[in-house]
Amino acid sequence: MNRMMQAVRIGGMTGALLVLLGMAPRTAQAQFNSNLGNVTLNASVQDSIAVNVNVAAVNFFLVSGTGPTAGAPAVTVTTTWNLHPGSKPTLSLYGYFASSVAALTSGAGNNIPSANVLASVNGGAPAAFLQSGPFGAAGASLQIFSLVISGLNKNGTRSDTLNLLINLTSQPNLPAGVYTGVLNLQARAL
Repeated sequence: MNRMMQAVRIGGMTGALLVLLGMAPRTAQAQFNSNLGNVTLNASVQDSIAVNVNVAAVNFFLVSGTGPTAGAPAVTVTTTWNLHPGSKPTLSLYGYFASSVAALTSGAGNNIPSANVLASVNGGAPAAFLQSGPFGAAGASLQIFSLVISGLNKNGTRSDTLNLLINLTSQPNLPAGVYTGVLNLQARAL
């Protein structure tokens, strides 16, 4: 009643009516919704392969004309993959050089060919870099492994140990000097 009295003083009957309406319970309002908008989300995880090595350099102490000499340290190559088995059924890792006649060079025209560089993979018999693979020069490659990809191994990790050797028996007159070269390691799924 106090409010009504104040409303009458403020604006007469109109003010009282407004106060009464303000005190009246509100009627329920019906909810009104829009149509439904949809967005389809499509996501695909891309095939991936990564190759990592544990060392940046392998050192050899050679004598011209001598048999296979091991380098140190051994190289551990870790290959990680996530592949769709239907489209790429085989994963392979290759080691290769850019040149078969100069896998290592002194820079003064003296070279050690890729045929004189060998790798023992996981303790197996040493094999020379004589193959022609998908990477590098013809006759300067070596396949490290080949793995058939299925639903069971479509993603995984594998580590291989390479013990590298250089055989100079065919080079008895190789001049003293520092010989450098780069062994590339690359995987492919095909």
